[in-house]
Amino acid sequence: MNTLVTTPPLLPDVARLRPRQQMGIDCAVCGHPLGPSGRVLGEVRYRGLPFRLWVCTAGCEPPSASGA
Repeated sequence: MNTLVTTPPLLPDVARLRPRQQMGIDCAVCGHPLGPSGRVLGEVRYRGLPFRLWVCTAGCEPPSASGA
């Protein structure tokens, strides 16, 4: 018997996200501004409130070390 088991994507800890990431203005993974595009990573509840986490459409780039 073969069954395909899929695991849900690992969602970031909402408590560690910046407010702009919590509100869906910036990517929840890399922190870059989403602008008019983005895709839903998942929905979570934090302190009883629902949050929909958004990420980059084309995939995330790692945040720059220089802070620029």
